[in-house]
Amino acid sequence: MVFSSSVRDSGLSITPARNMSVLFTAPYAHSGVQLAANKDKAAEKINIADYNKRSVTLAVRRGAFTVQTAKKYFPKAKLRQFDDDAQAFQEVLNGNAHAVLASSPKPEQMSIQYNDKLFVPLTERLSRGSEGFAIRHGEFDLLNFFNNWIMLRTEDGWLQERHDYWFKTLDWQDQIAKGQ
Repeated sequence: MVFSSSVRDSGLSITPARNMSVLFTAPYAHSGVQLAANKDKAAEKINIADYNKRSVTLAVRRGAFTVQTAKKYFPKAKLRQFDDDAQAFQEVLNGNAHAVLASSPKPEQMSIQYNDKLFVPLTERLSRGSEGFAIRHGEFDLLNFFNNWIMLRTEDGWLQERHDYWFKTLDWQDQIAKGQ
């Protein structure tokens, strides 16, 4: 089976508009926006209401979906916008903001990397998207193949193991070229 000409993309967020151009498999992963908080400034803040206060400062990347998410869930909080995620995280690491909002798995991974300064206070993401393989219209046999593969790899735990390895640990970092 030749996948390259029929599979349009993998890890693509499933949306109705995109579904007009391609078929999507069942989702095999989920994305979303999560919050990483400063342990010293926000140790007692463990739910959404704790961060929706005028006394709270949140950092976000300017122009990103996280800005709308912050305004939706934390309208009372002070919002500081930065040109990139690195600056937003640095603001929290420096103790100048209570928390940063970013697309997962960045908050989780930064909380592992800087576990002395950061933690993820919320058990659920603030938003949720579904990712799947995009298949060319008409390729129903291939769609069926991938859907069954996703189902079997979900049932045997393989997909969860891969997710946990790549998104809940930093064990993979030595496999990446320096500077990447």
